[in-house]
Formats: sequence, structure tokens, C-alpha cells
Amino acid sequence: MSNKTTVPAQQAAAISVVLLKPHTHAGQDYAAGESIQVTAETQAWLQATGVVGTQEDQHHG
Repeated sequence: MSNKTTVPAQQAAAISVVLLKPHTHAGQDYAAGESIQVTAETQAWLQATGVVGTQEDQHHG
């Protein structure tokens, strides 16, 4: 027998992104210009769909 302890999965680091258009995130509606916290995977998807800009866009706004 082993005494293995279950360790919670490591939470992904949150990244702040600024919305370019309205978006529903985690069941809540957000307007263009608002910031939300997302994972890197979600950030990539939002960029691919045009909901947020790239990091360069956000720094040169």
C-alpha cells in the first residue's frame, strides 16, 4: 500500500487581456475595452477569434 496524497492541479497563470469587442466570459457579459483574466490557452483563442488583440497591440494602444 502506498500513502499517496492527491495534490490539486496547478492553476494556470492568469493573464490580463483587454477586449476589442463585447464578450461573455465565465457566464458574465463584458463590454469592449474591459479587461478580463484568462489562461494563455484562452488568450490565444480570443486572439484567433479577434476578441482581443495581441500583446503588442495592447502595449501600443
